[in-house]
Amino acid sequence: MDLPCPEWRDLVLRKWERLSSAQKRAFTSSSEPSDIFSFCFSVLNHEDAEFLIGLSQSRPVHKDPTAARSYREQGNASFKERHYTQAALLYSQGLCQAAPGSEERALCYANRSAALLHLKHYQECLKDISRALSCGYPKNLHPKLLGRRAECLSRLEGGGGEASSGEASAPCPSDTTGGLTHKVTTESQGLQEEQGLVLLPSACPAVALQFDPSRGRHLMAVSRIAAGEAVLEEEAFACVLIPGTGAKVRLEKPNQKAGTEDWHCHRCLSKVVAPVPCQGCCYARYCGEECQGQAWEGYHKTECPLGGALLTLGVLAQLALRVALVAGLEEVLGAQEQMSGRAAGLRTAVVGSASKLGCSGGAAEEAGELKGTDPLGNVGEGSQGVGASKGNGDSLQEKELSEIDKTLAAETGPPARADPQQGGLDPGRGVAAPLVLPGCDSAGRYLGSSYLSVHHLLPHSQRHSPALRFLCGVTIAMLCQRLQEEGPLPDTWGGAKSFSQPVEKGAVGESSALSQEQQNSSQSDEDRGENSGSVGQSEKEECREPSPELSMLGTAALRHMLQLRCNAQAVTAVRDSGRGQSTVESSAQVRIATAIFPTLSLLNHSCSPNTSATFRANTVTVRASQPIGAGQELLHCYGPHRSRMPVCERRRLLEEQYFFLCQCAACCEEQGSEGKGQLAELLGVRCTRCGSPVESIQGSQEQYCCSQGSCGLALSRLELSRKLLGIQEEIQKAVELIERDRPDRAVKGLRACQGRVKGFLSQTHPVQGEIADSLARAYAVMGQWEQAAAQLSCSVDVVRSQYGDDSVELGHQLFKLAQLHFNGHSVPQALSVIPEAQRILTLHCGPAFELVQELQEMELCLRGVL
Repeated sequence: MDLPCPEWRDLVLRKWERLSSAQKRAFTSSSEPSDIFSFCFSVLNHEDAEFLIGLSQSRPVHKDPTAARSYREQGNASFKERHYTQAALLYSQGLCQAAPGSEERALCYANRSAALLHLKHYQECLKDISRALSCGYPKNLHPKLLGRRAECLSRLEGGGGEASSGEASAPCPSDTTGGLTHKVTTESQGLQEEQGLVLLPSACPAVALQFDPSRGRHLMAVSRIAAGEAVLEEEAFACVLIPGTGAKVRLEKPNQKAGTEDWHCHRCLSKVVAPVPCQGCCYARYCGEECQGQAWEGYHKTECPLGGALLTLGVLAQLALRVALVAGLEEVLGAQEQMSGRAAGLRTAVVGSASKLGCSGGAAEEAGELKGTDPLGNVGEGSQGVGASKGNGDSLQEKELSEIDKTLAAETGPPARADPQQGGLDPGRGVAAPLVLPGCDSAGRYLGSSYLSVHHLLPHSQRHSPALRFLCGVTIAMLCQRLQEEGPLPDTWGGAKSFSQPVEKGAVGESSALSQEQQNSSQSDEDRGENSGSVGQSEKEECREPSPELSMLGTAALRHMLQLRCNAQAVTAVRDSGRGQSTVESSAQVRIATAIFPTLSLLNHSCSPNTSATFRANTVTVRASQPIGAGQELLHCYGPHRSRMPVCERRRLLEEQYFFLCQCAACCEEQGSEGKGQLAELLGVRCTRCGSPVESIQGSQEQYCCSQGSCGLALSRLELSRKLLGIQEEIQKAVELIERDRPDRAVKGLRACQGRVKGFLSQTHPVQGEIADSLARAYAVMGQWEQAAAQLSCSVDVVRSQYGDDSVELGHQLFKLAQLHFNGHSVPQALSVIPEAQRILTLHCGPAFELVQELQEMELCLRGVL
């Protein structure tokens, strides 16, 4: 849940509607986060706080000893049934509920160590034994634990290790070496020296940061990059796990509930089978004591008392607050001071870098692209320096340059202009200023791991709707009010100085310009009788005005919440998407967290990108998905991809949510095709009468007709949608039957679906692929490997047709096909599939990717058989 829960959104909407027209005008005209925060804090009242407390009660995070005992007893029952993964999960849930230092906690640690021993997680078992002994495990039971410890050590000495069954813990990203291996070439060094390029610590030397008014900040290749090469590796500045059951892990009992928060460290996102719980709440848990301590000191001791309020108010609000807490007051003040003092430098960058770009070996093909975001998927910087596509005269960049010109005119006269021949400033100005891009330090270095790089991502305050700005402002203001009630802020935000004094509501004091205007508007409305039911400073009740430190924290968090709508990155992981007895992986890529990666945010969007991103814990690795020549831009997909949706839908989503009209090569190409009348054959739809392709009726978005004029059969889009929806519902029912271990009934239903679609869908339609994939799962559960492989081969053909020969989607399907052939002892067939699967997955995920390693083991085993 990125935004607050629906009940809170409804409350804020009602508050917005109760504002007077003058108050709305005053609010809408302001885009400064400080003004927005001050206004929103002023409109909060006691009823709002009580409402949030009521909502938070449905998401309790306080520890409950009774629940701890219940989870432990359930774990014991699962352990007796030899359901060790499920037992370990239940013991972990009991640990989260148990009070620190209690015997219940010691018992949960000890019991979980037994489950871990059976799962062959020996290192984790040893850690749990030590934890149990250190927190009061009954002395009369010590011999049992010591015997278990001896068994673990014996198995480790005998060559045992962490098992592959279940979810093995992964080391923190900081414990591993980077994957960037690109060497600095003479060519790249020469370009760097000649052009004064901005290099990035988290990127390979072949990549540099550049700027021009049409694309904003963007990443450019300064030397050739090979397909599959890692070009960027970056640890998240901050991240927040998405609660819920989005990331399933196979359990012995399908009805057992387990969410993302159960299987990942809440700080570094590493997979974990034996989490260490927070000492204060039952929600947060970590991969070990080190992450637990770093999270507590960095931000969680401030977040922990907020309880269920953070879960109620959504991931974006929590992540925004966490970014501000991690940064601290000193960093935030420094970034703001630098931003206010860099107006001249930004103007220099805007007018001077375009000429540099002209000398860089050629601009990228998609020079009109901008950055944006998909709150539910991939994201970018949010049109850094650009407001819309090329040719849009009302771009954000022009507005910002106008403001910068005003500042410069007051200090030094008219702004300098770039000389296209010189690549620098107008000689008539007599001023030579260095090209310093936003987010760089005084030496011109872009430090992606610093708060400065986060602060300079654009919040697009004016581009978000007033209602959304109000929702974000009220949400952050309420979080700050809760912090105020809990006591002093952390030392990095003023500590004891953050206490505030009660003030009479209506007092102006040092309020912002928006707050002053709000009061005046409320008064004038009252004189005219227009403010009945309005919310504002005119309310006669006592409130606590925020301290300067709290106001600064709220302003920073609000800025980040607005930024995150255009810059948050969905962190994904490959997870088992099904249950049952199938030995063939049924995996899907799911969101596990939302994070902010400052350098990744610099990548511009393309609907057909030349890079792909993968995640290991809280670290992202970006690889070139195709060769990238010197002077070409690195491009990332924010979600709308040409293989998943038509150009009109992609452009609508990008323009509505990400503030730009996409002009990438794919969109321009498809837009030209649509103008000539595009066949619906691309969708795989056939005429039910004669089997010919169906085409769109010119000028109609709701009707198709047979491409054969002699046939003339018409088909409405609504009728087609209903048919496809019915088929997909039947597929879902079949999947549920497979998960309930009824594959025979699932096969019967899926075969019926195949018969229904045969008359109007081509063999490469995505629905045909879904049916074949589900049939393959059902046959695999029954151990009918040959039939399963035959069905999955059909699914592979569909995926290849839809996503392409080098797509990661095809790589995952080929991996499953290799598994089926391997389990069915079809050695030649398996060996024919493995190389292509290995090539594709290595291209996108690197040679260390777990599926690539598994393919290598399969091949070695099969070669041994031959």
